[in-house]
Amino acid sequence: MSKSESPHPIRTKADGIPMHYRLQQEIRRGIESGLWAPGTVIPTERKMALDYGVSLGTVRTAILNLVSEGLIYRIQGKGTLVAGTRMIRENIRYYRFVADFGRKEAVPRLKFLDLQMVSGRSDINRHLKIRGGEKIYCLQRLVLISDKPVVYALSYLPCKLFAGLEGFPHSRFEKVPLYLSLEDQFGLPTLSNSELISIESADAETAALLGVPQGTPVLAIGMLSFTYRNRPYEYRISYCLAGGHKILRNY
Repeated sequence: MSKSESPHPIRTKADGIPMHYRLQQEIRRGIESGLWAPGTVIPTERKMALDYGVSLGTVRTAILNLVSEGLIYRIQGKGTLVAGTRMIRENIRYYRFVADFGRKEAVPRLKFLDLQMVSGRSDINRHLKIRGGEKIYCLQRLVLISDKPVVYALSYLPCKLFAGLEGFPHSRFEKVPLYLSLEDQFGLPTLSNSELISIESADAETAALLGVPQGTPVLAIGMLSFTYRNRPYEYRISYCLAGGHKILRNY
């Protein structure tokens, strides 16, 4: 459903697919096409019932199913809204450092290093589910605590999906979490993440940026971030020093 189209009645077909599921798919298409952006209020149940020619019970079932999937959520007195990034926006950091459970978090600082449009790499493009020849952005940043580097992070993103990313001011990559910038600018929220964690030896570039000898063991965290339709939009590899701070993850 494009932004210029109006809702149309959902007609019963002989394939046995329930009406609420048809409506559920219509609403999903509206969200994924950008008709309803993250944070916006979708039409009321009564209006949807009228627009699509279905019963209120059908609308409620479709809405409840989409709420359970995390695509939309309800706020008493405000309505039903399109979900954005599934994390608390005020505390949306992947890098959270503490000395131990219950200790106060250290305050990290992001430092922008570089953003380039580079030729696709077979391994990265495969992770992003794009063609091997497609160009990708490579964003390089450091995470510092008390002005000492603790994480070297490289983020890879499809150029076609985020055209114009190179026009972002460098300060935006330091002050605003990347996925919030991408959601606000391109309307793609982060719906889930997957991580692979291993120990690697720091290569020459990583060692120099982290200020350690080449070959020093570092924690390597590979992460894929997913948006609508389980589509990966970012592959990130972070090289973390194991030292006085530990990385905190809450699930």
